[in-house]
Amino acid sequence: MNRQLAVLFTLFIGVCPLLAQGGNPGSDSVPQPRQVTYCELSRDPAAYNHELIRITAFMTHGFENFHLADPNCATQDFSVWVMYGGKAESDTVYCCPGEGGGKTRSESLMVEGVQVPLVNNLTFQQFTDLLRKESDTTVRVTAVGRFFAGEKRTTNGVTFWAGAGHLGCCSLFVVQRVESFEVHTRPDLDYTAEAGWYEKEGCKVRSLRDQRHVSIADPDSTTEQAIAGQRRADSGETKWMFSDPQRVALESVKPLYPGQVPVLRRVKKTSARQVFRWKNGKNQVVVVVNRPYWLSFYAASGSVVWVSTMVKEAGCD
Repeated sequence: MNRQLAVLFTLFIGVCPLLAQGGNPGSDSVPQPRQVTYCELSRDPAAYNHELIRITAFMTHGFENFHLADPNCATQDFSVWVMYGGKAESDTVYCCPGEGGGKTRSESLMVEGVQVPLVNNLTFQQFTDLLRKESDTTVRVTAVGRFFAGEKRTTNGVTFWAGAGHLGCCSLFVVQRVESFEVHTRPDLDYTAEAGWYEKEGCKVRSLRDQRHVSIADPDSTTEQAIAGQRRADSGETKWMFSDPQRVALESVKPLYPGQVPVLRRVKKTSARQVFRWKNGKNQVVVVVNRPYWLSFYAASGSVVWVSTMVKEAGCD
């Protein structure tokens, strides 16, 4: 769900209208789940309401963020919030440090009259350890859980499914069992979900204008463009995208400032992320380029291109 649409929802912090708690903990036995892709869920959420499903997708976890995601399904009318079944809390921070619901709830989770248990095995513990270790992260995971479509709403001509998660943004997936996940071992990849959103502007901010943001947590046409860029580089058409992050940054800024000649200064450099700034009059333009972890799943050679994931302008006093 993009940030512009989110403001249309009724604000609530940490409590989902879909949820009620109570009942006895369920059994760890799991009935045969229905295999489904994220794209299939997005096309017809109501068809899977209350279904036990198995899904392989990306999970993003961070500030005000615990989502299922798939860059192949760029849609603004469908987003899925994640929770754990049983008594386990995700410890997702909503507004302030220390506000995230803790690690456990007092009673086993029940949603819309459905008891949702949790298999709290070694795989689940290793998965949650990874999320605790990396405060903002993206993980490729296969999980079994219960899906709740939520309520179909229309606001300002936009129809979407909502009721769960931050700002009531989303449908809901409650994890019953984590079957597998990909561990994070590559220092050349950026595993974060925020994709540069929180990089500092380098001045006292008077106003902030977001120009461009490419995040797996908010897939849209820009994620599709990133995949297309990876494929062009793999084909040899734009091989420089593997080795020239500054050119990638410059090419992303030029269309936003026609007739100007941006002069980028590198202010941060790691093997997975670089940040550039350009003093444009009284304003500061910040450009973040990285090698997104999720893009590695589309890389023919295993090498991931540099992608401009954030361009934002701050007005400085």
